[in-house]
Amino acid sequence: MKRQMFIIIVFILILAGCKDPSSSVSENSDVNNITQIEKLEMTNEQKKKQISDMEKKNEEEKEALRTTMNLAFQLLTAINNKDYEYITSISSSNIRVNVEESTIYSTDYSYKMNDMPYLLENLEYRHYQMENDKLTIGFANYFSEGHSTINIGFIKQDGQWLFDYVVTDA
Repeated sequence: MKRQMFIIIVFILILAGCKDPSSSVSENSDVNNITQIEKLEMTNEQKKKQISDMEKKNEEEKEALRTTMNLAFQLLTAINNKDYEYITSISSSNIRVNVEESTIYSTDYSYKMNDMPYLLENLEYRHYQMENDKLTIGFANYFSEGHSTINIGFIKQDGQWLFDYVVTDA
């Protein structure tokens, strides 16, 4: 009986010493999978935030372009009509309008309002460039002899877009 007990104990010890190797590999791969999933979830959240930030910036840029484009058309109409009061009302502090000379002065540029009309049907939108709170819109003004370019600059001050300069090659 002692011998049978000894054989049973040895058999139990042998069985206890034998582990299924696939179970430990499985446990390790589960831990690795969980770690990889957590990393992917963090990356996914970061990408979602980046996309959200980019969409917000794009919306802000679209709104800025829409607002300044309308201001540009109104400004060109005011230049045609020599509506100095309106030009002054939408201008930044960098702009000075001289009524006697029919000239718009900005910090870096001066623009003489000549008799060449800016008919909206003769304008062609060319480009815009936005940097921080400054936006420039470029147009081509077509007339019988060719065309000229017009760049109108705007600056955002206190949450409002204001006319900052106009440059033309005509």
